[in-house]
Amino acid sequence: MNTYCQIALATLLMTLLHLPPAQAQNSSRAQGEPVSGKSGAAPQQHRRGAQKFVLENSEGASIRLWKPDLSTVPLVAEHGSITLPNTGMDNYHAVVVERDWGALKEALIRYQYMHGKPSGHSTRELTAVEKTSFEIVPDPVPREHQHYHSARNWNFLLRFHGAPAANVAVVLESSNGTSLSSISNAEGKVSLLIPDDFSHREARGQDQRSAEFTVSAELADDSVTYQTQLSAEYRVDPSRWRSLGLGVFVTAIGLAVGGLLGHKAVRSS
Repeated sequence: MNTYCQIALATLLMTLLHLPPAQAQNSSRAQGEPVSGKSGAAPQQHRRGAQKFVLENSEGASIRLWKPDLSTVPLVAEHGSITLPNTGMDNYHAVVVERDWGALKEALIRYQYMHGKPSGHSTRELTAVEKTSFEIVPDPVPREHQHYHSARNWNFLLRFHGAPAANVAVVLESSNGTSLSSISNAEGKVSLLIPDDFSHREARGQDQRSAEFTVSAELADDSVTYQTQLSAEYRVDPSRWRSLGLGVFVTAIGLAVGGLLGHKAVRSS
């Protein structure tokens, strides 16, 4: 089952999307009403409070939070969502969701930055450790205060039992409706273009819009099918709104200079 078409049609039953604080509060008041995660709701920067995620169709799933020191904390999904506890550690953490159907094993991973005291550990330690049988790892994870941005290529590494997974079909899908595919190379690596699929917006300062993307893959080994998915947020490429702002600025200067020269020409005549 190692083709683009089959991967695109094989949708993981679990979806993990970040809830902004306002939506997280609303969902906690909903008395168990499931919150749809298909809108591509994205996290806000410098969040210090509890971080909440939508986790759809998670029945029978095992959920763990990996800390920067590689210790883990079990999590429980409630009312279709999970809340990350405050670990007191600064740096990336990994939310790992697994479900074992016997002949089918599913995994879902999201790397999330959490604030706290310096952990004394590198993000590379977290990405290097085997967290599930088949996983997709960002190579590298964005630095603190940085993000995945549209129209930029990003490298990902596929690992199966800790070893590179070569020649595996990979699909990237965005919450804005974009889908693209590729194949991992001999080293298990694949480079994917983060889609520039945000709608056009006139220049009005910084464009902080965000959306979600998933990178998924599937392979079969010893009569067992493994499906894995990495989810993350991406934002509008800063050069997009910066160039728009510069264009407006240059146009304004041109109009001002043109008006000044025209005024002088009238006076001189």
